[in-house]
This record gives sequence, C-alpha cells and structure tokens, in this order.
Amino acid sequence: NSLTLKKFSASRNLVIDIDPAFPWQITALDGYGANLELVQHHQWGVWSGNATLNAAAATFNRVDVRRPSLSLTANASTVNISDLSAFTGKGILEATASVSQLPQRQTQISLNGRGVPMDVLQQWGWPALPIAGDGNIQLTASGNIQADAPLKPTVNGQLHAVNAQKQQITQTMQAGVVSGGEVTSTEPTL
Repeated sequence: NSLTLKKFSASRNLVIDIDPAFPWQITALDGYGANLELVQHHQWGVWSGNATLNAAAATFNRVDVRRPSLSLTANASTVNISDLSAFTGKGILEATASVSQLPQRQTQISLNGRGVPMDVLQQWGWPALPIAGDGNIQLTASGNIQADAPLKPTVNGQLHAVNAQKQQITQTMQAGVVSGGEVTSTEPTL
C-alpha cells in the first residue's frame, strides 16, 4: 500500500535505463534523503520527503554531462526541484522545476545554460537551432507528464539563445510545435 524511506543514503551507484527512445546512465551516484514516500495507494512516485543526489557523470539521450546534481522536496501537492545542474561541453546547465501531484502532472521548468553547445537541447526534444557553437540559453517550458499520454502535444515554452558570435534567436513552442526563430545579431553595425 505504501513505502516510505525514513532516512536513506546511497554511495557510488550506477543507474541505467536502456529504453531506446531515451536511454540514460548515471555514474557514481551518491545521495541522501529523509521521509521519502515512494509508494502511496499502490502507486509509485515521489509523494513526500526530500532528497539530494549527485554523480560524477551522466548521459541523457546521448548527451554527456559532468557532475549532475539534484535537490528535491515533495509534499501532497507538488514536487519542487530547487537545484538541478550539470556541466556540459565548456559550460553549465542550471534549472528549477515543479511537478504537480495531480493526475495530469502539470510540470514547469526554467533552464539556463552558460557557455553550452547550442545543440544541447536537440537530443532532449527541442528542434535544432539555426545557430551553432557555444553560448547562453534560457528556456521556460510547461507540459503534462502522464504515464499513458504523449508529452509533446502538451508542451508550451520559449527558448532564447545567443552564441559566442552574438547571433541570437528566440523560439516559441505551442502544443509541441516550434514557431518563430529569425536569427539576429547583437553586434553593432558599422
């Protein structure tokens, strides 16, 4: 009926999911937490409690990251991720997120990348950007993460990216479809 970990710690674990649609692996995973309710009314989830996880390295759908970390707190209404970060390429990704505990699992994320490859989000579902190299990104998005329903038609968001050559683009996603995206330059004209 229920399962709650009053206190847990993990050290140097390897966690792998080989699902071909989105394979991932986390290497040397460490973590700790308290009062983490993982099963409620015969349903798996993160229903309450808190946890902090970090690892030496990870790969998410063929994108390698270094030193990923995550801190979360869950209660009856929401799972809040207050710190989600990882190094990729020469830069860093940092995010916050919230996931509703209601059945539709309304999810919101805010992601910032500094000095990251412009194609970092492509393997995670955002279409390829028409600018290349390293740069900065800002993404805000929301969608419903349900077990038996597709995610893409529920995703709305906005991405702003600027590469090292000062080319920039802003794209909007509505119902999983990207629009807009004319490349402009922030360089002054002579």
